[in-house]
Amino acid sequence: MRPRAPRSLALLVLASMAAACSARSGSEATPNPAVTVTPATTIAGSSTTASPVGKPLVVAEQGVTSFPDPYDPTATLGGYGVVLENPNHDLMATGVRVTTRILDNAGTQLLVDSALLNAVSPGQRMAVGRTLIEPIEGPATLDVTVQVSAWLRPAHATGAQVASDVVTQPEDAGGSVTKFTLRSTWPEAEDGVDVTAVYRAADGRILGAESTTLPHVPAGEPVSGQIRLLSPIPDLVTTEVFVGRGFAALTTG
Repeated sequence: MRPRAPRSLALLVLASMAAACSARSGSEATPNPAVTVTPATTIAGSSTTASPVGKPLVVAEQGVTSFPDPYDPTATLGGYGVVLENPNHDLMATGVRVTTRILDNAGTQLLVDSALLNAVSPGQRMAVGRTLIEPIEGPATLDVTVQVSAWLRPAHATGAQVASDVVTQPEDAGGSVTKFTLRSTWPEAEDGVDVTAVYRAADGRILGAESTTLPHVPAGEPVSGQIRLLSPIPDLVTTEVFVGRGFAALTTG
């Protein structure tokens, strides 16, 4: 009887081969369905449009004077005026603060005054100033500092506010008054419009200035306005009225 191969040996060989195959397949990376791979997200840097910056406002003219108080010979009055010009043709200077130091001939500071304008329109002029009732002696020169809060493009490309029929005359109760008519071609009504009158001598020198605010200027309709002076100004020959913008210039342009 021929001997037969041990069946147990064959089964052992098959089991070893199966284990080897199982070990090889287990060593391969198998994706885990429970993990989701999310590509990296790139966050673009936020960008803002830079605010426009205009050329500085120019002090086109300035002047200061003093004169005896017509009602009190022992007192002295005076006045000063500063005319600003916007050299930019497309940008409006808004929130304009003008600080004026009044000096004597030696450069000694006699008084500091400050004024705030809503705006100076592109290519236009605007002015500040007032009557000086403080007891100062010998005002001779001015040192002017101008600060602009923001530069804005006007809300409308056309339109202006112009004063006409300007006349300065004494009042019965004392002092003087400047009367004028304001005509606006601005497309919208404006509230709180700045107006400044500059007073000049025969040779054009600035003797002083006074300002007011018109509460409401409608579009396309004339408005009468007036500016009172505390005292008549000696040697006053001509009055020039400058018109600025209203409150809306500070926000909407």
